Amino acid sequence: NCNAPKKMSEERTVTLNTGSKLPAVGLGTWEAQLGEVGEAVKTALKAGYRHIDCALIYGNEFEIGDALQQCFSEGVVKREDVFITSKLWHTFHSKEEVLSACQMTLGGLQLEYLDLYLIHGPVSFKPGAMGTDDKDNLGYDPERIAETWKGMEELVEKGLVKA
Repeated sequence: NCNAPKKMSEERTVTLNTGSKLPAVGLGTWEAQLGEVGEAVKTALKAGYRHIDCALIYGNEFEIGDALQQCFSEGVVKREDVFITSKLWHTFHSKEEVLSACQMTLGGLQLEYLDLYLIHGPVSFKPGAMGTDDKDNLGYDPERIAETWKGMEELVEKGLVKA
C-alpha cells in the first residue's frame, strides 16, 4: 500500500543541459534484493523521494516497475513528478544495441520514458558478459563509444529518454 506522500523539505536539484531538474537525493537500487526493493521504492516515494536510480544489470527493474505502477495508480505520486534514471550496460555498446537495451529497461520498469539514461561505463564487454572476467573485457574504444553515444541520442529523438 502506498498511502499519501509526505513532502521532503526544500529538495535540492541539479539542472541538466536539457532543463530537466535532477533531484540531488535519490534512492539507489544497486544490490537491493528481490522481495525487498519494491517495498523500498514505495517507502521512499511515500517519504518524499522523487529520484529512483536503476540499472538493467541490477536484475530488479521488474519489481521496481511493479512498485512504481502501484504508487502511480494509487495517486501517491504522478509519473511526471518522479525522476527515473537507468543505465546502459557495457555489453550493449553499439548503436544498434542501445535501443533494445533501453526497451528492456522500459519494459521492466513499465514506463514509457526515462528521465535520464546513462552509459554505465566507457569500457565495453563481450555480449552476455558480466564484466568479471578479463577475457570478456573489450576495453575502451573511442569509435565504439562514439557510435554508442549516437544510439543514446536517438533515444532522446524518439522520446524514450529525456536526457
